Amino acid sequence: QKAAFVKWASSYPAQITILASLVLWSMSVDGILSKGGNLAEIESTLNSKLSLMANNVLTDLGAQTRKKFEQMITELVHQRDVTRELMANKVSSANEFRWLYHLRFNYSPEKPLLEKLNIQIANASFFYGFEYLGIGERLVQTPLTDRAYLTLTQALHFKLGGNPFGPAGTGKTESVKALGGQLGRFVLVFNCDENFDYASMGRLFSGLCQVGAWGCFDEFNRLPENILSAVSQQILTIQRGLLAHSKTVDLLGRSISLHDSVGIFITMNPGYAGRSNLPDNLKQLFRSVA
Repeated sequence: QKAAFVKWASSYPAQITILASLVLWSMSVDGILSKGGNLAEIESTLNSKLSLMANNVLTDLGAQTRKKFEQMITELVHQRDVTRELMANKVSSANEFRWLYHLRFNYSPEKPLLEKLNIQIANASFFYGFEYLGIGERLVQTPLTDRAYLTLTQALHFKLGGNPFGPAGTGKTESVKALGGQLGRFVLVFNCDENFDYASMGRLFSGLCQVGAWGCFDEFNRLPENILSAVSQQILTIQRGLLAHSKTVDLLGRSISLHDSVGIFITMNPGYAGRSNLPDNLKQLFRSVA
């Protein structure tokens, strides 16, 4: 079985193997908790997979296979940590918040193709976006990223934007990109500065709306205050369209198609010189997470 597992992990793309491990783990934990069973067996399986992967990484591997195995190890470590936390807190039901707090992947083969893979966290539910991700760097998930994921997914659930804020280099943008990767979404990062104007922001928003991608606007409060106030009107229009499940939205005086999986995120570095304060009409369109 060990050789078969390593062969399987080597033969398929990293995105597929990691998704498969997430689905297997989520559905196994869900099944055991629904029966009020013990998670010890899942923990021991994860430990044996981890030791197998760790031993294989030490051997002579190709660059791509090594990257894939490293990503798999990062994911398995997070699954093991969550399993241990559930056991330590004596969680015995699939409806307990300590379990609902995490991203749970459910696969239903009988559903239409793009609805087979469903991801839930708390009371929010999303279909996987099936965006090709390749073998990038994988973020190590900590309690802080779990908290950020919960806030940002709640924002998406209520058709609002997400606003991670904090000092430079703390992983605000990376957290948004990592969550997008978990949900199979295309994430575009834009670095804002004084050269952005109302029309250029409108063009970016109309592109995001049409393809259903996520836009992460870095250092959003570097935009001048008069632009921020005008931009809030565009964001409000998009959010109202999403809430009404409308197929089109009016931006920059023309009607464009609106994809329901569009997401708008801003990151901010408060308290720096030369930064604007967000106007109140803009603040209420976003859920903040420190």
